[in-house]
Amino acid sequence: MKPLRLLAIGNSFTESLLRDLPPMAAAEGRPLAFANLYIGGCSLRRHAENLEASAADPSYRPYRASFRGFPEEDGLAGEAPASANEMLARGDWDVVTVQQASHESWDYANYQPWGHAVVEAIRRACPGAEVAIQQTWAYRADDDRLRPGGAWGFDQAGMADRVFAAYDRFAADEGIARQIPTGRAVWIIRRREVAPFRPYEVSDLAGYRWPDLPPQAGDVVGRLGWRRNGDTGEMEIGRDTIHLNARGEYLQALVWFGFLFGVDPTSVSYVSPQVGDADARFLRLCARDALAQKA
Repeated sequence: MKPLRLLAIGNSFTESLLRDLPPMAAAEGRPLAFANLYIGGCSLRRHAENLEASAADPSYRPYRASFRGFPEEDGLAGEAPASANEMLARGDWDVVTVQQASHESWDYANYQPWGHAVVEAIRRACPGAEVAIQQTWAYRADDDRLRPGGAWGFDQAGMADRVFAAYDRFAADEGIARQIPTGRAVWIIRRREVAPFRPYEVSDLAGYRWPDLPPQAGDVVGRLGWRRNGDTGEMEIGRDTIHLNARGEYLQALVWFGFLFGVDPTSVSYVSPQVGDADARFLRLCARDALAQKA
């Protein structure tokens, strides 16, 4: 069976697919050739600028490309420097995805004209490919920008509303028929958790001693962990309130798998090694409802 060929012009919010999407596709008997272009926090503006720079200088390869599931004759495996131009020039993609950097995703002023330039470059190079948008997600509620008095002036729900509206406008303006609703799936999880995540007091963190941490259950985004401060030599708690955790990565893979192959995620038998069976059933139901737009 010929693999579905997927190119993500992305950042860390597509890098998080590498753990579960390829083994899920393999386990479900759906061949997938997946290439992810990664620069941390890469925005539509930077993607557009990279396309222009690489067109002028083909040796400019600013991305770390990760390749999974390609036939040996393609010569695409492991990781390698790459440009979006050279990947698009292959022209053999079935689906090419784009997204905005998460910190700019809630304000449509950050999308254009750069998003249009990226979409047009894809369509010129790959007229037979579907251009799809990954709808990204609102940060965990303990993000300092979303707390009362935070820099953005709105909370998690306010971020989610703005993110969804911006992606809907981007899709409409660019004539993109389908979004991969990862952000909607995350929001559904948050509404359905029996014991949802509750933010801790940041001032309390100084009172914790290794290996203790505040409770983190009840969300698919974020993680806290201990790390050594290179300047002081002391252990401190590092906070990630942005990226998917292991549950979230499994949820994201379910949403993408269902989107790409037209499969009901509740039929998926693959379970991530870091997710329990009961929780996997819950995540599969939420992925299904996100794809069906049942909020």
